[in-house]
Amino acid sequence: MKSLDRALAIEPAPSLPVAVEECLVTFLDFERWAILAWTDIRLRYRRTVLGPWWATLSTGAMIGSVGFVFGGIFGNDGPKYMPFFAAGVIIWTFISGSLSEGCSVFAQASGLIKSIPAPLVLHVYRMLGRQAIVLAHHLILMVLLWAVFRWNLSREVLLAVPGLILVSIALAGASLALGIVSARFRDIQPIVTTLLQLLFLLTPIVWMPETLRGERARLLLYGNPLYDLVEVVRGPLLGEPPPVQTWLIAILAAGVSLGVGVALYSRFRERVPYWL
Repeated sequence: MKSLDRALAIEPAPSLPVAVEECLVTFLDFERWAILAWTDIRLRYRRTVLGPWWATLSTGAMIGSVGFVFGGIFGNDGPKYMPFFAAGVIIWTFISGSLSEGCSVFAQASGLIKSIPAPLVLHVYRMLGRQAIVLAHHLILMVLLWAVFRWNLSREVLLAVPGLILVSIALAGASLALGIVSARFRDIQPIVTTLLQLLFLLTPIVWMPETLRGERARLLLYGNPLYDLVEVVRGPLLGEPPPVQTWLIAILAAGVSLGVGVALYSRFRERVPYWL
């Protein structure tokens, strides 16, 4: 195995422009990876009556029960806290699910990778497509909550669309990087799973930012880019457009994540099949 790795190490690295073009062309081939994503969802929930709505029902039950309990513990106003908590959980589920599956995205598709010639990034888009389908089902919960609590909404709710695009770009880059590194080092996935559990507690999902006291606590909030990625979608959904600073940090996080992912893809995409 070491001799094989040594032989691979002396191969010339693929050029960055070629990798960028491959990522872009594959993304534009929307029908290809979207059909694969929808097929994955159908196979996952085959022979069930509700299909992916089961995941939505589970998430809705968790939001209702946990939101009621923690809303009482923190003394938060129910009509304000429940939409905040629900939007945070829905967006966090999309982020954490994508990052968790991103670690194993190439390992799970190893059979296809070894038998069918196709760009590796196709499997990342396929995985994100699956997560987006589940997210679309979960967003129905926000509609139901609005029918109950009736918070103020305006045309600014449309800002959730560019916010979701930023989150998707960040997840695409992170999943690409994690998938490549995890193909070589299988310990990455449990590490990421543990970190996501910790970050869930450190990110304003269960608790609201205004409950923080002191400068050190606020540094914990503003030093967490996941907060900004969540907020650029949650804020517009709640009728509270995020400040410019939040947008800038989210754009920076998405750009850095995508840059790292594409750079690793350019350098190691030819080696991934040998690592699987």
